[in-house]
Amino acid sequence: MKGFKKLLITILAISAISSAVLIGASAASAAQGAGTVSCAALNVRTEASTSGSIAATLHSGDTVVILDKTGSWYHISSGGTAGYVSSMYIKDVETTKDFTAAGKVDGSDIRMRSTPSTSGTVLGTYTAGTIMSVAGISDGWYKVSYNGQTGYVRSDYLTLTDASAVAVSVAAVSAGQQIADYARQFAGYRYVYGASSPKVGFDCSGLTYYVFNQFGYSISRTASQQYRNNGTSVSKADLQPGDLVFFSSNGGASVTHVGLYIGGGSFVNASTEKTGVIISSLSSAWYTKTWYGAKRIAG
Repeated sequence: MKGFKKLLITILAISAISSAVLIGASAASAAQGAGTVSCAALNVRTEASTSGSIAATLHSGDTVVILDKTGSWYHISSGGTAGYVSSMYIKDVETTKDFTAAGKVDGSDIRMRSTPSTSGTVLGTYTAGTIMSVAGISDGWYKVSYNGQTGYVRSDYLTLTDASAVAVSVAAVSAGQQIADYARQFAGYRYVYGASSPKVGFDCSGLTYYVFNQFGYSISRTASQQYRNNGTSVSKADLQPGDLVFFSSNGGASVTHVGLYIGGGSFVNASTEKTGVIISSLSSAWYTKTWYGAKRIAG
């Protein structure tokens, strides 16, 4: 019995330590807030010590995002620079604060939500490297804007960079990529035959029709008409994000399905009533067998 009690105590102790570690890691994963530099010149160092190398110098009034705290040092991010500053020179620290910056998405399928919470409606899904405008922070979430959409992204999925990066990014991102990024957000929506709106749902051509209309492109309503009337034909090997991909389930007699290519061999499509809008792979057996062709509308 004594041996059993000792084993039980040991297990409980390990469990408590593990939980503490996990809680600590979770708490430090998202930014804690933001503050303002209170001195004329503040050195950003590579480590939480005056012996750390100087990575940059901030000035009075500059906003810093506080990632975490080590003793009397804040781990911060500001203007594309991350490092450590003495906490005594940071004032007006708040969990919700407005400021202007740019942020680069870290990771794949990162979601923008309508509120600073995982319960917020998904407004869009974005790939690594996407540059967004940042307008502030709220309880560990950055308030962001991208391609006309404004919402929130968890701070641990966005690395702050220089605000000028937004203009460079917008110029560099093709229209097709913007269309593909926008279309991804509808994954999970309902399939409704004859429908073409987020409020009701989509059928396959209703989805592509709706997405392209949001970018000022007027295309035909049905899949067969979209293939016949719109865009320029492209080969499967030359696909780019934003291209329409078509399939035929009747041996090539006619087009029976359409989706929107998002890159990486995948496309978003309103599939069936059972699955709704999903992201599918061109290399799957069904879509390899039924491939019909592709059209480029944008670019």
